[in-house]
Amino acid sequence: MRKVARGSSLKPRIRPAKKEDLPAILELEKICFKEETFHKRQIEYLLLKARSLVLVASLEGNIVGSVIILLRKHISNARIYSLNVHPSYRRKGIGSSLIDKSENLLAKMGYRNLTLEAGVNNIAARNLYTLKGLSVVRKIKKYYKNGDDALRFIKKL
Repeated sequence: MRKVARGSSLKPRIRPAKKEDLPAILELEKICFKEETFHKRQIEYLLLKARSLVLVASLEGNIVGSVIILLRKHISNARIYSLNVHPSYRRKGIGSSLIDKSENLLAKMGYRNLTLEAGVNNIAARNLYTLKGLSVVRKIKKYYKNGDDALRFIKKL
């Protein structure tokens, strides 16, 4: 993948993920989350069988970002389970575009709230979520396998 100048904004193509995207989504997951990585079976289940919304962001045919959102019947909250942007494409508006597209689709589907968790030490993610209008509702102690705390965010759609 090519490097892009820091701070420049890109317009990715965002679309629902397909089965053929599984290897690229898995690779992104491994690159973006070293310790809390989903395995192939988990991503395959989330993509193909779970009640979920999975979107990918692509540039020049390469998948550079993805979002996995869990949906539940009879519950008005949708939960971002995973949001990934390839390191070479961060701070270019791709994560923001994935969130925007997700919010639009979820609102049309009747969901009223979007929730997610982010590590207290993940400043870049926390800044993005705050910028996108999500608010911290609570701190969750020892949320991650390594013992780190997380913050739960929510946004009304």
